[in-house]
Amino acid sequence: MISDKIVSILVCCRNEENYISQCLESLINQKNIPGDFDILVIDGESEDNTRKIIFELIKKNNRIVFFENKAKFKPRAINIGFEKSTGKYIAICDAHTVYAEDYISTLIELINEHPEADGVGGPIISQGNNSFGKATAIAMSSKIGVGNPKHRFPDYEGYAEMACFPLFNREVLTKVGLYDERFIINHDDEYCFRIRKMGGKIYLSPRAKSFYYVRNKISKLFYQYYTYGFWQIAFLKKHKEPISLRQLVPITFFSGVGILAITGIMMHNFWVSIFLPGIYILSLAIFAVPVIIKKGFIVGSLFPLSVFILHLSYALGFLNGILYFNLIKRNYI
Repeated sequence: MISDKIVSILVCCRNEENYISQCLESLINQKNIPGDFDILVIDGESEDNTRKIIFELIKKNNRIVFFENKAKFKPRAINIGFEKSTGKYIAICDAHTVYAEDYISTLIELINEHPEADGVGGPIISQGNNSFGKATAIAMSSKIGVGNPKHRFPDYEGYAEMACFPLFNREVLTKVGLYDERFIINHDDEYCFRIRKMGGKIYLSPRAKSFYYVRNKISKLFYQYYTYGFWQIAFLKKHKEPISLRQLVPITFFSGVGILAITGIMMHNFWVSIFLPGIYILSLAIFAVPVIIKKGFIVGSLFPLSVFILHLSYALGFLNGILYFNLIKRNYI
């Protein structure tokens, strides 16, 4: 496909009235891109003011092109963007995020510096809009919170499992194909996994800065990580292996807690029942101390709660996914 566009930027959204304006403004105002670019906004039938905001921005900037995503789910939106885009490179951007003014130009520099990479990105810089959100942002970049995913640590540079807001060579469409639309959640992980299984690489650099706004409410954070755990079972059914062993830790830990609790009751031994929970609570308290020192008592005291929600919701989603994809939807994947 011949095009005068160096890069097509895909923005997939649904009900993002609180973030879509600042996201698109940050992309419209990108600097030093070595050529022309367009922004393809693919909306999943938003029911709030998202569309109104998009159409107002379209009136002011002809780089923005609007597309409808009747399926509503993000992997379909990305595939629509793939099919409609014409750029030499394709960047997938999240509406919940604001991008540094040199984000796209830096990604183009990186993919030229690393021709062995099929995709490049920058590790996420998590942000919160209230005390709980700030605590969650820290938890999402903490080893006790999320383990060892390199894309979650803002200073990381090197090869990684995935990039959350990547830029791909257009050739990746021929090599790997489209997103698997069965993966309503975890589609980015699954796509990058396929790239790596085919011998490709993903490269991250902190030179490419993006600012992701985490969920600011307990219920929204719980639901987000519950779905991550739930859809991990679909991934396991398709690929027969986890992306990383860390994804098995929450369900293993809470299963161990349950087993020891029952064992302790049967043995009439209180200490057996509280052994794992005690170590867990102590670990959360230890990790909370530097957060309290740096960010204050309120944020620091909410940090253990955020970590606990990340772990528990993922484990419960994982457990329900085992039941759902093996009993109810055995042939889904």
